[in-house]
Amino acid sequence: MPAAVGIAILGEVGLSSVIGTTIAGVAAETLVGYAAISASLIGAQYAAQALQGSEKRADAQITIRQAVAPRRRVFGQAKVGGVIFALDTRPYQDENKILYRGAVHCVGPISILQYFLGDIKTSLPSGPGGIVPDSVYQGKVVIEGHVGAPDQPASASLLQLPYWDASMQLNGLCYSVVVATPLRKGSQIFPEGAPDVRLLVAAAPSYDPRTGGYAYTDNAAIVLLDYLTHESGYGLALGEINLQTFADLANVCDQPIALVLPDPNGSTSEPRYRAWGSYTYDEQRSDVLGRLLASCDAELYQDADGRIAVRGGRWQPPTFTIDESMILGWEQLEEGDEAYNTFTRIKHTYTDPFQDYQPTEGDPWDDLGSQAVQGVIETEKSFIAAPSHSQSRRLAKIAMAKGNPRFRIAGLRLSPAGLPAYGEPTVALNLPSFGINTTFAIMRGTLAMSGNALTSVKLDLISLDPSAYSWDPGEEGQRPPLPDTYN
Repeated sequence: MPAAVGIAILGEVGLSSVIGTTIAGVAAETLVGYAAISASLIGAQYAAQALQGSEKRADAQITIRQAVAPRRRVFGQAKVGGVIFALDTRPYQDENKILYRGAVHCVGPISILQYFLGDIKTSLPSGPGGIVPDSVYQGKVVIEGHVGAPDQPASASLLQLPYWDASMQLNGLCYSVVVATPLRKGSQIFPEGAPDVRLLVAAAPSYDPRTGGYAYTDNAAIVLLDYLTHESGYGLALGEINLQTFADLANVCDQPIALVLPDPNGSTSEPRYRAWGSYTYDEQRSDVLGRLLASCDAELYQDADGRIAVRGGRWQPPTFTIDESMILGWEQLEEGDEAYNTFTRIKHTYTDPFQDYQPTEGDPWDDLGSQAVQGVIETEKSFIAAPSHSQSRRLAKIAMAKGNPRFRIAGLRLSPAGLPAYGEPTVALNLPSFGINTTFAIMRGTLAMSGNALTSVKLDLISLDPSAYSWDPGEEGQRPPLPDTYN
């Protein structure tokens, strides 16, 4: 069962044609659970383009009127608009009317951290809401917040309406209700009714295999595990997942990274890989999965027991060396240097909590040496689940190293002596005849069989070394200026 589940997931993200021929028994080569899902693979034939587009998208702060809208789920933190489900006015003194407005924001349970009216942050504290204390609203605006508990009471405000009753609890949905009296001091503050309510929310608790318990987290590896197991994602059982690999990557994600300049909240460091954002239940699962993988340079693969495992996010030194005696041939060998670079600048996008949680373009990552020879050749990468400029720059650096390797080898065929390389993240390759003695990342691997006998191993490789993952805080680049500030 785990093997079948793994094949299904791999098939969703761009490897279905290979897997299909394998299952049908048509191909001479048999895929034995080592097709990696990666958000940073090289070339259109790999999964990268299928997993993550370069579009810049704001997927949270929209309010619409729609009878039935797709449910939205938050991971990490997100600022979310909502779907209006109640809009009514009732008579009040002096010919004014009280406006009632309810909006569903996301599925729960979540924690409400901040309340916004339109794009203006209110002084309401985190929690269930109340009278908006900011003086401009004169104590005449109330926001009621519901966190989406499985058995939450009906809205006390909406119970004032004749058609609302206590059975209308909206269980499992985070929603807000605004009760506003139009203010007549000069012109109305709300000339067209109460403005949109937006919420900054923290996601529901996630399972952490390191502790065996549930807690809020924005750790990218734990968020990824949560999506694989949640009913809105892949719905996998924990027994179908290699939990130790997720625990290992989670420890990497928690590593503190120093910041050159404190962020606007005063923090001088941040975790290495976080994931913030949201998704709707009608999105393609591979799209959501791609955003999460991209946030921590991760790839999924099947382990020897057929379980889904994860790796990436850091340099993993090789434990096996391929030498010339093992090599039967290859399909293509390219030596890159500057001559083969496909891009020399990466323009990258992330979600900036200090830019109203909007997609924000970071300081591009430049390969200055290559630019001196070839000029500026741009490409775009989306790290939209990354909530910091530093994290996005780190991911762009890794993408540059993987996108422009010194060597690319496609279809490297090895004798059975090369079998220990199969399934490894990296290998050493020593080919004195070709001037190659360096480390490589394995992008894809297959096994060729004749009956029950293994005849060869085939690998696609790119040269990669620890420098791709090393980080000097001075590489952080220029953080985009805050709104209403200038350099």
